[in-house]
Amino acid sequence: MKTEQAKQLIQHYLDGTASAKEVHVVDSFVEQQLLENNWSADEAQKVAFGEKLKARIDAERLKKQERSEKVVEPKAITRRLWIIAASAAVLALCVIGGLFAIKNRAEDRAERYANDVAPGGNRAILTLADGRKIDLTDSKTGELATTNGLSVKKAANGLLIFSVTNNGSVNEDEKNNTITTPSGGQYQVNLPDATQVWLNAETKFSFPSHFIGKNRRVELDGEAYFEVSKDKNHPFIVESKKQEVEVLGTHFNINSYENSLGTKTTLLEGSVKIKGAGGEKVIAPGEQSVMYGNTIEVNAVDPAFAIDWKNGEFRFKNESLPSIIQKLSRWYGVRFVMDSRYELMPSFSGSVSRFDNISEVLKMLEETGNIKFYINGKVVTVK
Repeated sequence: MKTEQAKQLIQHYLDGTASAKEVHVVDSFVEQQLLENNWSADEAQKVAFGEKLKARIDAERLKKQERSEKVVEPKAITRRLWIIAASAAVLALCVIGGLFAIKNRAEDRAERYANDVAPGGNRAILTLADGRKIDLTDSKTGELATTNGLSVKKAANGLLIFSVTNNGSVNEDEKNNTITTPSGGQYQVNLPDATQVWLNAETKFSFPSHFIGKNRRVELDGEAYFEVSKDKNHPFIVESKKQEVEVLGTHFNINSYENSLGTKTTLLEGSVKIKGAGGEKVIAPGEQSVMYGNTIEVNAVDPAFAIDWKNGEFRFKNESLPSIIQKLSRWYGVRFVMDSRYELMPSFSGSVSRFDNISEVLKMLEETGNIKFYINGKVVTVK
């Protein structure tokens, strides 16, 4: 609402010429909206101010009505009434105008977010070593398959459990089992050696039915968090983009998406050895290695930001908009349309649940930067 419109609304309210709709607007905002918006004042102050403002407006209107019944020179009446009306208007104008600005912003946002997008969930495709495919999204709970001494079960909470049986023969040439999560998907897996693996969206993870030989070797393309079961005689090795991670028993996260700048390995517990064409490094808890080409850099980090996705959150700390958009695209299955100037925008910090609709994340970004989002199906436009 423009300033002149707000002045007219207050004036009509004070001189008794306001329509029922205009009276409702003032009463509603003063008595309800005013008290519900995010002021820095505490609740008692909000209530007190709202009551005082309403009482003053009503009192001034009553005075005006009483004085109009007296025989006074018309010009004097007009002048006094204008002073009375202006006094109340000055007090209320900023509040009412501000409330309409908030209302207009809310309506604008509601329109831009009308086609909200729901979060991802437990979705994945399992391809067994014998070539069979199982859609884990819609599969029943209980035993899904048995193959060459391996039992595959799905728990009620969606956990996929692989366990070795006494049937079947061990074949060193057997192909790996593969789990693939789509855009908007994630999955948790228990491997035959009791290692637990959490898979993020757009991830491909391969592992054998039986760990044979000296090493327990798996392959990763995407992002996963590992809690490796301890076995000092059989190191656990994760092959990912241009690197190998070797551990005995530990908790760590690997981000090896193809479109990411470098492969990031973040350690939470134990120790891991990072191997690449340019050498190797051992990292400690609270450290993150980044493989750039053949170079390994190690930095101290807060691991909570590396495993936010595993804990059901989006947590950003001085993160660029393009980086955030990549994460949102994977989880919500949307495509962002933006021009290159947004690559130069300041970084963002904040947190929000990963299981909220995408509008909650976009709202947080809008409140921390000069930016607007428009949702249209699976396309989000940045302006």
